[in-house]
Formats: sequence, C-alpha cells, structure tokens
Amino acid sequence: MTWREPGAAITLCWFAAGSFLVIFALTAGVERLDPRQIGGVSVWAKPLKFQIATVVHLATMAWVASRLGEEVREGWLLHAVLLLAIASASFEVAYITLQGALQQRSHFNVATPFHAAMYSLMALGAVVLTVSAGVLGVMVALDGQARMGPGLRHAVALGLVGGTLLTLVIALDMGGRMTHHVGTPPTPESRWPVFGWSRDVGDLRPPHFFATHMMQAVPVLGWVADRALPPLAATAAAWVAAATWAALTWWLYREALAGRPFLG
Repeated sequence: MTWREPGAAITLCWFAAGSFLVIFALTAGVERLDPRQIGGVSVWAKPLKFQIATVVHLATMAWVASRLGEEVREGWLLHAVLLLAIASASFEVAYITLQGALQQRSHFNVATPFHAAMYSLMALGAVVLTVSAGVLGVMVALDGQARMGPGLRHAVALGLVGGTLLTLVIALDMGGRMTHHVGTPPTPESRWPVFGWSRDVGDLRPPHFFATHMMQAVPVLGWVADRALPPLAATAAAWVAAATWAALTWWLYREALAGRPFLG
C-alpha cells in the first residue's frame, strides 16, 4: 500500500497512534528505573505526557477521518492533513523524548542557538499538529456524506475547530511568556499529582489541557446525545456542550492570568 491509495493515510495515522502508545509504555518502564529529575520532577514526566497526548490526538483524527464520506476520505486534502499531523507529532515526540533522556528541558529552552532553533521548530510543529485537527473539523462540517449522526457531526466540527482556536490562543500566550506560570513558580511539593499543575499560583496548563481535549470531550457528548435525543435536540445539545466547554476553558484561562491556581 502507498500513501496515494484510498484510506492509506488513515491507516498510517492509526499505525502512528499505536506506535506512540508502544513508545509511551517503554518510556514508562524506563522511568521506573531512572531516578534523574529536572526541576524536581522525573526527566521522563514531560515525554510521557506528550507521548500519550499524541496517541489521543492522532487516534481522534484517524477515527474522525474514517467517518468522512468516500469522496472526501480519498481526496488529496485529507491525505495532506493527516501526513502533516503525523510528521509534526513524530518530530515533537522525538525531540521532547531526546531532551528528557539528556536531562535537559525541551520547552522554553533557548540556552544555545541550537536549542533556540529547535524550540522554534517545536512551536511550528505544535501549530501544524493543532491546526490539522481544526482543518479536519471544517471538513466534517462541510461533508454532507459523513457517516455521523447530527449530534455527533456538529459536536466533532465544533470540538475540533473550537479546541484548535482555544489551544492556539493559550499556547501562543505561554510561548510568549516563556513560562507556564503567572507568579512565582511552585515547589515540587505544591503541584497537582500526575499533571504537575501549580496549587499556589496561576498556571496556564489547565486551560491548555481543557482546550486541547475539547476535541475529544465534546464529540463524546455529541455521540451520547445522538443515542438519547431526537436529531434536532441532539444537534442543540452538541452546541450547548461545545459552548459550555469553551466557556469553562476560557474561565480557567482568565483565572490563571489573574494568578489564581487551578481549583484554588
């Protein structure tokens, strides 16, 4: 099979998601044996988070793409979108994992010209990876042959496009600040377990998390609505779910900018 054949890019996207899941499992095993830290947390904490996030993102795109109508599914635009997403994800995960192995920061690391250039490429890769989901959302909205109920179709379009826009706003803000925090960075003891979010000061990562995962949460709610409600009500429920999730994300963003911690 070549990438030009029908469905090849979707198959490759599923394969990439599965490969990153294997990498995540291997990295989790290495973390148990490696005590090294960066800033009070494991050197493997950030690679693990980005690896599993990439699995979720690519799996979401592959599933959505598989539900498009035949003409759109086999067109050049979908192939290009998926291939760009896979390439960007591969670069992001490879560099972040390498920096973890070297016990060096990947984000906000501009200590040398090389690291500054790589950080800029990371930013570009993150934009491409995020925007690819937004483009897919627009394709769903325009594809009348998509194999989705009305609630799910609206929820997927709104979730992908809305999640893309919110993610870009928050991520670009973090990049401009060169830090996740609004206030004095927390000590390791004052962070949320697993996520590492600050308990003491404003942290832009919680709204970023909610923005990114709007791409999964809202479609799930749309899928449920299709099974519980008539078509018109399911569509309305999808819009309400998207608006509510976006409002919650924006509120968390404003709270972080005001220096208030997540659930603080």
